[in-house]
Amino acid sequence: MTTQVLPVARERPYGLYAICFGFFLVLLDTTALNVAAASMEREFGSGISGLQWVVNSYTIVFASLVLTAGAIGDRFGSKRLYQFGLALFSTMSLLCGLAPNVGALVGFRMLQGVGAAAMLPSSLALLRHLFPEARARASAVAFWASIVSLGFAAGPAIGGLMTYAFGWRSIFFVNVPAGILALTLIRGYVDETPSTAARHIDWRGQAIACLTLSSLTYSLIEAGREGWTSPFILGGFALTALLALVLAFVERRSDSPVLPRHLFGSATFSACVAAGMVMGFGTYGTLFVVALRLQNVEHLSALAAGLAIIPFSITPTLTTRALDRLASGMHFKPRLVAGNLIAVAGATILVVSLSVAGFGIVEVGLALLGIAVGYITPAMTTGVLASSPAETSGVASGILNAARQVGAALGVALMGTLVQTLGERGLLASFVVMIVSFGTIALVARRT
Repeated sequence: MTTQVLPVARERPYGLYAICFGFFLVLLDTTALNVAAASMEREFGSGISGLQWVVNSYTIVFASLVLTAGAIGDRFGSKRLYQFGLALFSTMSLLCGLAPNVGALVGFRMLQGVGAAAMLPSSLALLRHLFPEARARASAVAFWASIVSLGFAAGPAIGGLMTYAFGWRSIFFVNVPAGILALTLIRGYVDETPSTAARHIDWRGQAIACLTLSSLTYSLIEAGREGWTSPFILGGFALTALLALVLAFVERRSDSPVLPRHLFGSATFSACVAAGMVMGFGTYGTLFVVALRLQNVEHLSALAAGLAIIPFSITPTLTTRALDRLASGMHFKPRLVAGNLIAVAGATILVVSLSVAGFGIVEVGLALLGIAVGYITPAMTTGVLASSPAETSGVASGILNAARQVGAALGVALMGTLVQTLGERGLLASFVVMIVSFGTIALVARRT
């Protein structure tokens, strides 16, 4: 095992900025592309299905591979994996910008997802190595979380501006020089994490886990279009269940399981992973159905609807920075409880908004959800890192972020289908599910 050398204190801020800058590109690209869908449709002449896969192919691969990426980073070094992921992401961005048709663009987007999946758990593992002290690490994670929120928030605005000024391909081209800069910073200011050479990677378990997540995510995405009772969708869920049983069978006999049992033996770890899934479910699902309602019921334009969602976009970043400065001594557990209770309040206001004219009250509900994300994201990330051994920090963060991605896919699929089939009653049912889910996590977190 490699001897750990603590990073030089004066270089830590530069290392933190380098890690966050690279991952900012991933988050920015995730949301910026949605704004460019109409321009791509005009150029390629593809239907809605093709555009959906341009967006969703990235998410499916991302969600499926973060577990594998975390294990590989623990085995071979998180810096190496992060650099590989960033280089692949930047290269595929160039090819996406040059794509001649939708099919090629979908393929390049899938490979982009591979790069993003490699970067996410590696970024958190590098933060843990760069800031070994608990208090400094909590502050670094809060900064990382604020950058995550900023990338998510800035994507639509920057994507819209670039599409308007230079065309949709510029969204991809800008990643190339930015990626080169990020790679240079990583190489100069971030040290490699100790590799656990003795740790065996269960490639069979990793493959089955990827297939299970791929099948689940694919079925959830397609259910909104095919219908929940479609034989195709039911077959997909049946395959997911079968793969999950096979995974459980394989995991029990593995010396190095994909989902280490000792991690889930920690109540804190399990609660934080559950919080990540519920947060992904609530936030992504809400943005999807609220954006539809603002345009279809309130008759706002797409641009106006995007501006109406700004209270949700900016409050996570403002909240994480304010908490870091004003309540830095607040333990992650109270933050997790408070964040989920605030989310319950936000979902409750969204329920009330269904019987109130105008969309002003909707913005209040969205703002509260954004504040909740600002509480929950750094709290659950800190909890996962604190409750897992350093040598499995990549796997631990991979599990957390896989849960977030699966939750996001489930939220969009379930809420979208409810609204499509039940209209306003579907919206009501969606928000009630959110209230129950966030409330349950608050109770669980309080008792851990």
